[in-house]
Amino acid sequence: MKNTKEWVASSPKSERQQHIRLDEECLYRGGNSTQHRGILVQYLDTDFPEGPGRILLAHACDHGKCSNPRHLYWATDYENTVEDAKLFGTWKTPWEKSVAKHGYEKACEMNGKGNKAAGGRATKGIPKSAEHKRKTSEALKAYHRNKTAPMAELADARDLKSRSYRSPGSNPGGGTI
Repeated sequence: MKNTKEWVASSPKSERQQHIRLDEECLYRGGNSTQHRGILVQYLDTDFPEGPGRILLAHACDHGKCSNPRHLYWATDYENTVEDAKLFGTWKTPWEKSVAKHGYEKACEMNGKGNKAAGGRATKGIPKSAEHKRKTSEALKAYHRNKTAPMAELADARDLKSRSYRSPGSNPGGGTI
């Protein structure tokens, strides 16, 4: 029995697809991908991929309901979601996905493309709230007081445009701070 994770990590996709025969018809036995995984485990004499890192059951025929073991293979997340999607013509950029889901106008609004003041970015040029300014001011004061700001205080100040935090003892003008 092959260890699926080791096999996928050590062999190219072409080697893992040697059993593929797309001239055969798709089989639709019903069920879901969990059952298809069992079919592939038995057919290829591998184990179920478990643990960290995703190993997916991929369909070489691009029919998600197909359970023909000669159309199934083990793939990495990238191979399944990018390489195969490009091969089948179903891959879309994040912008295309946003337009398909929300429509062009809403996608432009969400990405700041229609906002001249935003300059192409949704948050640029939008005034900060008084609460944000207060937290930022407190975090900077704590930083300068302690020379090292606690992580929780820095997390509140993460939206600052200028990140001019200097390490203790460093002064571009010379001397110590």
